[in-house]
Amino acid sequence: MKKGVFLPLMVAIFAAIIYAMIVNSAEKKLNAAKNIKQVLVPIRDIKEREVIKRDIIRPVPVPAAYLQKDAFVYSTDSDLKAIENAVARIQIPKGNQISKYAVTSLSPEAGLSSKIPVQMRGYIISVPVATASMIKPDDNVDVLLTFEATMKTGTRQTVAVTLLQNVKVLGVGADLGQGLDARTANAMKNKDEEAAAYSDNSTLSLALSPRDAQYLALAQKEGEVSVILRSHGDVNNYLMEIATFEKLFN
Repeated sequence: MKKGVFLPLMVAIFAAIIYAMIVNSAEKKLNAAKNIKQVLVPIRDIKEREVIKRDIIRPVPVPAAYLQKDAFVYSTDSDLKAIENAVARIQIPKGNQISKYAVTSLSPEAGLSSKIPVQMRGYIISVPVATASMIKPDDNVDVLLTFEATMKTGTRQTVAVTLLQNVKVLGVGADLGQGLDARTANAMKNKDEEAAAYSDNSTLSLALSPRDAQYLALAQKEGEVSVILRSHGDVNNYLMEIATFEKLFN
């Protein structure tokens, strides 16, 4: 083959290869753009150890090529359950893809403080196991105090007062309302049953104002504290008189 023909031929082949590479790259980008995934991102910054709620996350479209490793992908509302009530291990900035390594399950390991409302305190009290078994996280209870009081007549009587009303239960034992799968729930149940074998009591974690926490601490030194369960729909506070045996039998 003549030199004058060979060189243009090689240039043409080289140009064809470059063109094919450009076309192939463009096709890949086009296919990646068409392969869109919905990923979950926060609508505001999520603080470290904050409980993730449904109203602070939303799905956004992202090309599959830009999908982060272990990101929470959204296809149906059931996918939200995988992240709802999880706790952020680290701060997650607004708009960032939420990856699985950045969250952990809501549990004692994540800390009770994750569930305590702002300006409230988490107060832990001991209650009989039978009582704790009938109460669930996010229930509301009233706190009663039974103690001996000196009456106006100078006599001593046992009285009962409603000390606090409409108190939110943050957790019952190790259950913080994390929404467990069957396997984990059974494991936690077995753990609680083993603990109950050595004690007749369990614990309730209550959300109290700093003032109410102080009064409850005083009440526990003065007499016996107990809790009664309220209806979910009953959020009213009632004027309650002091209960005495004298009033009971009269």
